[in-house]
Amino acid sequence: MQKTQLALFPLQLFLLPGETTKLHIFEERYQQLLFDCEDVQISFGIPFTENGTLTGYGSMVNLKKVISRNENGSADIEIEAIGVFKVERFFLRMGEKLYPGGDVILIDQEKTSIVNNNLFSAFNAYMLESNKPLAPESFSADLNVLHLARMLNLADSKKIELLRLQSSAEMEKFLLNEIKMRSLMLKQKNSIEHNIFLN
Repeated sequence: MQKTQLALFPLQLFLLPGETTKLHIFEERYQQLLFDCEDVQISFGIPFTENGTLTGYGSMVNLKKVISRNENGSADIEIEAIGVFKVERFFLRMGEKLYPGGDVILIDQEKTSIVNNNLFSAFNAYMLESNKPLAPESFSADLNVLHLARMLNLADSKKIELLRLQSSAEMEKFLLNEIKMRSLMLKQKNSIEHNIFLN
């Protein structure tokens, strides 16, 4: 269990490691955070909020690039998630900075163990059924449950539900059930479309 302190930017957004997205920065405090990211290349955290409330989990991200910057200091940026964490303490101000910060616990790597053969086979079959291409990393010997969850493109609430599980075995079971449910829905959809075609 690794504890650290991060600058925090609460949003209704949750990214798994490897996922990227774009953000529009306009508040002065987050303009200051962007400056610090560029100046000293710090990582920062995005605690996931739901209905304006912190859920207790978040994504650790790096600034990939500044896409555009305006005269008023606002900017469009691209970020990439490099880890996930649990929020231990949240501060409205990080020291003398304008932006929030907090003490976080990085999710243990042991909790994100390598995907077992049963789960990988189900995932592979689902991707073939849905005609989705398999990313090269899906064949990596180091494929873990968070990588697989990212490739399933889970909703943010399901990502949080996954992280709240206590063991790797529970996480694998959760993903296996998700794949089975999606496969069932896909079969039902294909059956309906087939019946419409026959009529």
